Amino acid sequence: MPFWPKGVSTPRRLWPLRRKRLEQVLSLSQDMAGQIESSAKPSFFSRASTMALSKFKAGTPLYSLAYGAACGVILSGLVYAGRTLNIVCFDHDYYKIQSRKRYFEKQLLFTREQEEANKAHYLAALASEYDPAATRMPFKTLEPKYRF
Repeated sequence: MPFWPKGVSTPRRLWPLRRKRLEQVLSLSQDMAGQIESSAKPSFFSRASTMALSKFKAGTPLYSLAYGAACGVILSGLVYAGRTLNIVCFDHDYYKIQSRKRYFEKQLLFTREQEEANKAHYLAALASEYDPAATRMPFKTLEPKYRF
């Protein structure tokens, strides 16, 4: 592209100057482009992250695995929240179990009282049949420990 406005021709005597100037501009632009490219070279970490992220593009197996893992974590969190809500709001089993425990405790106390009464009746029956004379040695006096 010429540096002169369109329609204006360059005098023949300025052609060498124009060519020299054009070469200088091109060499400067090439030098600047080289400096920019050398200074703008990406670091190791940016290159590594770019490479790693290219492996996680949609449609790759790693992307599918990561997506599935993330969905699994979210789904398990929702299940955990749902179970917690169910226990907090709708858990009636606790009341049933507590009622059964109270009933069992009452039944156990009643059974213990019955056992005590039966033992007392058994001991009373034994005591009524107790004959202290039968526990003494023949022709000896009764020892005090066998008396009531």
